[in-house]
Amino acid sequence: MKKILIIVLVVVCFAFFGCISLTISMKKSLAKIQNAEIDMNKVEDGNYNGHSELGPVIVDVAVEVENHKIKKIELLRHDCGLGHPADEIVNTMVEKNTFDVDVISGATISSEIIKNAVNNALQ
Repeated sequence: MKKILIIVLVVVCFAFFGCISLTISMKKSLAKIQNAEIDMNKVEDGNYNGHSELGPVIVDVAVEVENHKIKKIELLRHDCGLGHPADEIVNTMVEKNTFDVDVISGATISSEIIKNAVNNALQ
């Protein structure tokens, strides 16, 4: 019984430290992502697609622009594990007519990757 408990404890420790290591690595990579300055007055009407990914977070978006305003952002793909609360960030981007909005607390990486995908679409 003690051997099983020790094995389970070792596996849990490896999993915990693996998750911590992955998170630290992703945050370092996130800091390297650069978004271009977007002047919405120069963005023509139309539909634009954008993509961004970091580790297990993969995002594809469709952005509709009308009269130099973001009319709609559709998340075509958002693979993220627990980051689905970040889905709501697209509503704020439409409301403020910019990709440059505050991230959703608790879903920082997903929020930043969605913002980057929208930025890529608007370029």
